Amino acid sequence: GKPFPQDPKDQLIEAVKAVFRSWDNPRANVYRKMNEIPYEWGTAVNVQQMAFGNSGDRSGTGVAFTRDPATGAKKLKGEDVVAGVRTPSPISHLKDQMPEVYDQFVEIATRLENYFRDMQDMEFTIEDGHLYMLQTRNGKRTAQAALQIACALVDEGVIDQRTAVLRVAPKQLDTL
Repeated sequence: GKPFPQDPKDQLIEAVKAVFRSWDNPRANVYRKMNEIPYEWGTAVNVQQMAFGNSGDRSGTGVAFTRDPATGAKKLKGEDVVAGVRTPSPISHLKDQMPEVYDQFVEIATRLENYFRDMQDMEFTIEDGHLYMLQTRNGKRTAQAALQIACALVDEGVIDQRTAVLRVAPKQLDTL
């Protein structure tokens, strides 16, 4: 209901306020209730330098998983949108387009999965051949993938059987 602020400092302050206001919106409240996240935990804001994935042929942005979220197969799965002007292509195409960036991506993805001991859902940007990892989190997955990943992580010695059992929600077992 008011004009967009032109001063970058005002834009930043308003953006931060919007994140904190979003903690109380109806959708966030339902999400927290469904996932048993206490209101008292609050939320946070990260402020960081922009990376531009649309700045030329050696730039792009995308999302990827360390394992297939549908089947649980141990392979990178995701899309990159090189230069932001083409139809998304499988993350494997990055190997042909920018092999050095792909190798760096694989190394970081492996390190993240090993550190968090779970499949990761990662967002990234490539600006002029430089990889920026924007975010990672434990990836959502189908029931089939949850079971496959839990068993694979036990077989790989990453987690124990008790942890694996706790990683597969009873609701997921009902869908199998």
